[in-house]
Amino acid sequence: MSSRTVCALLCILPYLPGVRSMWDEWWTYDGISGPSRWGSYNTEWELCDKGRFQSPINIKPSSLIFDPNLQPINITNEKVDGVVMNTGHDIRVSLNKSRGFGLNVTGGPLSYKYTIFQIKLHLGTHNDVGSEHKVAGKAFPAEIQLLAYNSELYANVTHAKKSPYGIAVVAILAALRELGNQHFSVLVRAAEKLNAKGLSTDLYKFSLSEILPSTMTYLTYEGSLTQPGCQETVTWVILNKPLYISTYQLEKLRELTRGNGIGDPLMENNFRPVQPDNRRLVRTNIPVTEEPDCNIKKTTSYTVNNKLKPS
Repeated sequence: MSSRTVCALLCILPYLPGVRSMWDEWWTYDGISGPSRWGSYNTEWELCDKGRFQSPINIKPSSLIFDPNLQPINITNEKVDGVVMNTGHDIRVSLNKSRGFGLNVTGGPLSYKYTIFQIKLHLGTHNDVGSEHKVAGKAFPAEIQLLAYNSELYANVTHAKKSPYGIAVVAILAALRELGNQHFSVLVRAAEKLNAKGLSTDLYKFSLSEILPSTMTYLTYEGSLTQPGCQETVTWVILNKPLYISTYQLEKLRELTRGNGIGDPLMENNFRPVQPDNRRLVRTNIPVTEEPDCNIKKTTSYTVNNKLKPS
């Protein structure tokens, strides 16, 4: 069968009865089913190709807008239960509804209460790739994303994903240090059990607050989900300090496969390439005097025109 025939079949398959649900899981991060083709395989994913508010993006420090009205972001401080799963696309933690499902995100750029429903891990083959967002063209070894839905306006995650102001994602960039965050090891040990797609394990009393960097500063912009269907309903909040993890922790995650086990492709490099920012505003509350370990330097702010200043 020629490559042209294969390509034609791939274009037809999503429209055949009974194939649509299977196709929803067929996408990958490379090859003919990779990010550059997501919008071609499913009409519900057209935003992946045509959207103008897509994520992730490259953060340009020289273009950050200082917004003094941005308040601190607040995340409920309590231990949570959940299920850790190897989906073949990522390692994710789905929070249980019975306990810990009231873990909320408020404040910052958010006008509503958002309830965290999932945690996702993105990582790369090498230490200079892995995060979805970049800062001044530089990627970090990993990115942890806390996905939350607008529980004030919408009854469930599915509805929220398709609706205005439906989703908020708190992104934590990871940096390497000899001694990694010990609470992150809880996730790593759980993930070690999941060396094949579809495997899952329970997680009990996980302290999410212990992996959050101690910072009140962040940057924010309006964007999209970074996996199909790339809905443009997301307010992104990227914390201005990294989570420090060890090389050992990262290597353990890199050993996981996205197939059925030994010999299958590894989970690594499960990040979407950065998308055009299309002149979107990226706001920040980073003060003029940056805090220690600040990763993003603010160099631009709004100022009052001299003609409008009191004489």
